[in-house]
Amino acid sequence: MKGRKALVWLGLAALGTEALAEAQTTREEQLQLGAVGVSLGVGLLNGQAREKVYDVESGQKISQLNWSIKQVPTLHLGLKYQPMDWLSLDLNGWTRMGKGDGHLKDYDWEDENAGWSDYSDHPDTHVTKAWQADFAATAWALKRDDLALGVMLGYQRNQFGWQARGGRYTYSSDEGVRDESGEFPAGQKGISYQQTYDTPYVGLVGLYHFRNWTLEGKFKYSQWVRARDHDRHHVTGVTYDGDYGDNGRMQSLAVALSYRVSPHLSLRAGVDHQVYAEAKGSTLIKDTHSGERFRIAGDAGSQSARTTMSTLALTYAF
Repeated sequence: MKGRKALVWLGLAALGTEALAEAQTTREEQLQLGAVGVSLGVGLLNGQAREKVYDVESGQKISQLNWSIKQVPTLHLGLKYQPMDWLSLDLNGWTRMGKGDGHLKDYDWEDENAGWSDYSDHPDTHVTKAWQADFAATAWALKRDDLALGVMLGYQRNQFGWQARGGRYTYSSDEGVRDESGEFPAGQKGISYQQTYDTPYVGLVGLYHFRNWTLEGKFKYSQWVRARDHDRHHVTGVTYDGDYGDNGRMQSLAVALSYRVSPHLSLRAGVDHQVYAEAKGSTLIKDTHSGERFRIAGDAGSQSARTTMSTLALTYAF
């Protein structure tokens, strides 16, 4: 009887060892020649973008618009390919699903040191555009069963867009400060705004495996961001196009935790915090009614953005 129990325990131990070896092999195959992985997920995007106008001669801020992003649902797709043992290629993207909620707060200053002179609030603001496309190549400097470290080179493009309608205002007149208040007609188009970022970047990536769990961290950095924006005031018919050069800065930190459901299928949850620092440059102003246009050179305007993305995705490895 004791001999049979010993055989049973030996058999269970052998099965456990075989399962563990299979899991380790699967992890290794993720970073080996020819490995392919696809992912599909959903997310929630939150954040805020800022649009500023400056007096070129004095450098004082004369206007600031705060555009918020609130719990915008997103769809995510990803593809990973390992063409060489030490190199992996990633193509990832996400886009909003339907119009998302936003908010616009618009401030103007006659004298920046004396507090705002004009203010408008637009709760009826929608996120009309939000997407990102990202391509990265990772060179793996260290690969072990439980740990992998790599260096990334990549390029990503982001666009964010809003439209504000209706709202209320408090303005200053020639006779006083903040002495005029009222409301814009409900549903009336006020301002449409869009930001675009083209970003080549460098980065670091690390993977740590423990049993069926994988912890992943990514850091991206760029000081070569090309930033542009477009602002359209529907009532006055004036548009503002900002060109803020190609030396803007971006930093991004992402953390994700994956659980291997089967040798090929994983469930992944992650958070990505991304910051585009303020980029300044010239502004092209156009009157759509008269056709007149002129450019204000120097640091006439700026744009910046800060977002946080929470995601949940399924990954299948071939």
